[in-house]
Amino acid sequence: MKRWITGLLLVLLACVPVLLSRSSDPYLLKDSDTAFLLNAVRERHDPLSWFTGDWPLGNHFYRPISTLSFELDSFAFGDNAAGYGLTNALLAIACIVCLFWFLRELTDKLAVATSSALLFALWHTEWWWFVSDALLYLSVALAIGGLWRHGFRIRAWIPATLVLYFVHLETVPYAWIQKGVIQWLPGRTATVMSLFVLISLAAYARYERLSADRERKTLTPLDPPATRGTVATQDARGPVWMWAILSVFALLCALGSYEQAVMGPALLLGAAVAMGTMHIRVRWAWHFVFWAALVGYLLLRHNLVPDDTSAYQKQALRSGPGVLLDIAAYALPALAILPSFINSIVGWAVILFSRFWLSVFVICSNAAAIWSVKRHWQLTSAGYGLSLLAFLPMAWLNRFEHYHYLPMAFRSLFVVAMGWVAWDLTVIALSPRARQAPQRLSPAPGSLPRQ
Repeated sequence: MKRWITGLLLVLLACVPVLLSRSSDPYLLKDSDTAFLLNAVRERHDPLSWFTGDWPLGNHFYRPISTLSFELDSFAFGDNAAGYGLTNALLAIACIVCLFWFLRELTDKLAVATSSALLFALWHTEWWWFVSDALLYLSVALAIGGLWRHGFRIRAWIPATLVLYFVHLETVPYAWIQKGVIQWLPGRTATVMSLFVLISLAAYARYERLSADRERKTLTPLDPPATRGTVATQDARGPVWMWAILSVFALLCALGSYEQAVMGPALLLGAAVAMGTMHIRVRWAWHFVFWAALVGYLLLRHNLVPDDTSAYQKQALRSGPGVLLDIAAYALPALAILPSFINSIVGWAVILFSRFWLSVFVICSNAAAIWSVKRHWQLTSAGYGLSLLAFLPMAWLNRFEHYHYLPMAFRSLFVVAMGWVAWDLTVIALSPRARQAPQRLSPAPGSLPRQ
């Protein structure tokens, strides 16, 4: 319990820069979308009416929950921009804390949950490049150290260098959260939605972890024996089913906040699959409830919001190679640079340009990451799969920073897990070279005579 509190305190400490980065500029309320939204809210002066139709901008979206946050700010702060900026920052902090809670329940690894939440908090500030640059320099230093230790036996150190460089690439955020979410009020729709999605995932993961059966692991001679600090599995106490009810309720709130939440049931299913790989026998029946909630939301939206495409939706929708490139950036960074890499090959002289070799290095780092991911495949697959699922529906829309907010929360788990892989490989790269034991004489000196 003390370790859990320590991790939470570290996460809260990392949230201080997020709070300090909030904006109090009066221009917050002068943005065209914000000004129109607040004007519509104040003219209607009926918060509950947003549950029965379009949201204030009138562009055929059903977002009553996120609209209520503007109603509350308008009531509490009036035209004081600093209050709105504070709410945006507090919502982001709540998302960081709930990500820590979710990953703690999902992985049962405090260090992984804390590190992922710290990275996600860092992405809310402009300080992320310190970590990114440090990893770049470390990958160079690791190559030098590996060359010194093992010489040209590159199999011992080149995987560590490439995977560490891959982690460096992944620490570069997919979006400028500080500008697109914290310092832009309409970006609040994504944080409100993300908050409820993370609560839904955390409550569901806690429900399964507290009451689901575990698959019995076959003990081997390599397993450590039980000690005084070993904790025996105990039966769950209290109404554990309340966590599942909270998960459903939070999912409904997320669906009423922002359209990206339609991936909520898929994310919950992904979390269940991830827990299944961790030897937890999840109860699949609850997922029928999650998908039924989505169907109910779609029917409600169909009845309350016009079906025709609004002018804004026509402007926002897109198709073509940009969609595939954005998906490729999440699926595998090397895929996103392949078109430009192929187009750059116009002759042998291309090898004289540093950009060509940098692209080759990026592609090799991706290949090394794929090859090495089996070391911690459960964590890497969970972070990778959830981030890709969360982003998929937004790929068909013209880019806005807040589209990447929820996917980046899950991506932090993937980056931390890959960092763990890089650490394992680094230990190998910097360890002394293996030495061949001397050949044993036959018979060995001092051995008993054979019969």
